[in-house]
Amino acid sequence: MRELSVGAILERAQEVLGAVVHPMEPRCETWAELPPQAQQIDFDLEETIENSPLSVLGLEIQSKNSCFLTEQDLWMSYQIRRRQSLVLCIDTSLSMTGEKLALTAVALAVVLLQFPDDPIGIIAFENEAKVLKNLNEGLSVKSLIERFIDVPAQGYTHLEDGMKAALRLIRQGSGLRGRPPSVVLLTDGKYTAGRDPGYLASKFPHLVVLKMGKEKAGMSLCRDLAKRGKGKLKEVVELESLPSVMYSVVKDLLRGRSQ
Repeated sequence: MRELSVGAILERAQEVLGAVVHPMEPRCETWAELPPQAQQIDFDLEETIENSPLSVLGLEIQSKNSCFLTEQDLWMSYQIRRRQSLVLCIDTSLSMTGEKLALTAVALAVVLLQFPDDPIGIIAFENEAKVLKNLNEGLSVKSLIERFIDVPAQGYTHLEDGMKAALRLIRQGSGLRGRPPSVVLLTDGKYTAGRDPGYLASKFPHLVVLKMGKEKAGMSLCRDLAKRGKGKLKEVVELESLPSVMYSVVKDLLRGRSQ
């Protein structure tokens, strides 16, 4: 039964996915240091002259049989896919059981399928926060979904603890190249344990809040968290739309952070 559930979740996630163009960033390295995933590789004469002037001049004044540029002397410009670091912070309390949890698993799979090799962290919170995946932990999509659906739903919603755990993951990823991780928070905006977490929002480099459900209760907090977190608020009124909303968040992040 568990295998069937995971299979159905992954199948649904694949149906949501469309063509997403991952942004590229330019880099320059020696020929010897080119990464295997480098694209649009081209010889960079200016960098080669600047970094290996003696070797280049040696080629000009000596016969080509007596002096050669090595792989360390040749500089190449290239494009590489920009890594997207991301932390997902997900309410798994009793208010998020049943269909909500299943659709959340689909949304989670959408993210993991789009960023299979990127630093993605996953946090589930109810009575307390639990780290399901650290940023640099290698884990297949199937294994992560199995880990997620095995999380027991508890009665209380400790939103403050969930956001604190997300901040700890961000600090762990401070050595990653590029921008600090964005955080996507899935919540109905209500908490039944801990303090009002609004004071934490300004500590996030970029916080996207997905407000779950039709109830207006919690909307004010969600709006405030997104504003203070320099991100945006998206409403998920119909649960069935959660995977597609998550897909739109993924595309926004790939295009660049939107306020």
